Amino acid sequence: MPILVSGGDGFIGRSIVDRLLFAGYSILVIDNHISSFPRKDTKNSNYCIFEKDISHIDVNDVPKVSGVIHLASIASPLVYKDNPSLVIDSNTLGTRNLIDIAKRDKVRILYASTSEIYGQLNDQITKGTGIKENEFSVTKLLTERSCYASAKRLGEELIVNFKRQGGDAGNFRLFNVYGKNMDLKHVGYGRVIPNFFNQMKKGEPVQIFGTGRQSRSFLWIDDAVDAILGLFFYEGELPSAVNIGRNESISIIDLAETISNVLGVSYKTSFLPGDEDDPQWRIPNTDLISALTGWKAKVSLREGLKMIADAEKIND
Repeated sequence: MPILVSGGDGFIGRSIVDRLLFAGYSILVIDNHISSFPRKDTKNSNYCIFEKDISHIDVNDVPKVSGVIHLASIASPLVYKDNPSLVIDSNTLGTRNLIDIAKRDKVRILYASTSEIYGQLNDQITKGTGIKENEFSVTKLLTERSCYASAKRLGEELIVNFKRQGGDAGNFRLFNVYGKNMDLKHVGYGRVIPNFFNQMKKGEPVQIFGTGRQSRSFLWIDDAVDAILGLFFYEGELPSAVNIGRNESISIIDLAETISNVLGVSYKTSFLPGDEDDPQWRIPNTDLISALTGWKAKVSLREGLKMIADAEKIND
């Protein structure tokens, strides 16, 4: 029976599917391709695609599966700001549909949540320890960005409710995953690393929203896949939520400087107004997943940025 991967043709989903196919697993992908492209190499007999929106699928049309990894969701801020229903529906109605499949087949479901659910952190949380899974969420309501975090929080609640009813389920909260071939369909739609690469290569001013002093942590795609599959195949009971990220941070201004050094180009900056609810820092505490599976991030930010630069030189 196949493993169902929703959003399996997206940036993270494609890497997970590639890894599973290489290991010999059968895969069923459900993807509506709003923010992704269909695979070209579909001759693999272990790969099957349903080009559908998970919010509107008929569960009875989906064959029996051996597990569910739920990644389907718009992640680019400027896309979901323009059409919030794209993120709300997939994380609520879509999550309900996939839970029904997991319940029907008595299998594990993993749900991809986000560090955005923590919102704007208060001063009682120190950067040194990072954000733990049991921290409070401090968020402004009904802003342009709030639909994403709100939808993800409700998705988590649906998963935990299924878990409390005896289901095998868990949430993982991703902190800024990046890598090669990121955002190919929505270039320039608000994700900082592909934006900076594209702007510098074109000689355009690098757009920095707010002061640029806000800090983020960035996780290389292969490290993210290791963590997600480590949880999926973990033989014990899953916690309700697990952070997945690199517990080192960098300011947005310093990120731009690092990318320029990797590319060997000079650049100019253009400062634009920032979002009122944009957090000033976001660093994960990853003690829980390390204790569960032994996972730790391996690839440094500079190493990852260099791999992107080298891949783009080949494609050029």
